[in-house]
Amino acid sequence: MTITEFFRQDSMALPRRHAALLLPVVTGIALAIVGAFGTYVGMSLLTRLLHFVTGALLITALVIAVTALVRRYLFSGAEPLWAAIGVAVAVAPIGGWIVHQLLWLLAPRVLPFVTYRDLALQVLSINLFLGPLIWAIRRMPAEATDLAIDPAQPASPPDICCSFRSKLPFAVRNAAVLSLSAEDHYVRVRTDRGEALILINLADAVAALGPETGVRIHRSHWVAHAAIRGLARQSGRLGVRLDHDLVLPVSRAGQKLLRNQVDRVPSDA
Repeated sequence: MTITEFFRQDSMALPRRHAALLLPVVTGIALAIVGAFGTYVGMSLLTRLLHFVTGALLITALVIAVTALVRRYLFSGAEPLWAAIGVAVAVAPIGGWIVHQLLWLLAPRVLPFVTYRDLALQVLSINLFLGPLIWAIRRMPAEATDLAIDPAQPASPPDICCSFRSKLPFAVRNAAVLSLSAEDHYVRVRTDRGEALILINLADAVAALGPETGVRIHRSHWVAHAAIRGLARQSGRLGVRLDHDLVLPVSRAGQKLLRNQVDRVPSDA
């Protein structure tokens, strides 16, 4: 194995969410080593490491929390780039306060030489650098980051399931999946806790959930057996009604697969 192959294999084994968490810590270490923002004058290397790494972890945790709320309540899934930039800007004032408190604890003698405005702008500059970069990392192709396996070997069902679940937002990661719908290169995942739009192939998502949990009623739709509440007609086409009153179309092949299930549920077709 060459050095290049070693590092490529290692990067494939590192999930994207871990890389997104590791990047702020690495950035904090780098800032401490170079003594960024004039900290080399009044703070030792050990103090700078503690200051920057702790600040990076606290501000990253805040960004993750705000991003999770944005995804759930504004976008029902992955947020666009402009929203990630908006979160980076919105968090900066609180981040400045966090940095100020860390200075008060670790190096109070430097406080007379720095203002809260300076600290907030420093946090903003770092956020605007890391925010879009982490956003891009989280959207790298799954095959390059999520599965550390031989391409010639098919993934086992547990591996597929873990990969599928890891793409979901934290708020719905362990929720019961009600339906899947393909939207271009993405799949809309509807759960009993909300929706999410993730980058995955519909066939892979269906395989991750297993054949016993539901049925693919259409080339673009899959529904869980437990979510089916009956049949309905919408615009003259037969469809499946789900828990949340959503009606998904059913193909002829899907009707055959549904036959046994439909016998046990009421129909308004």
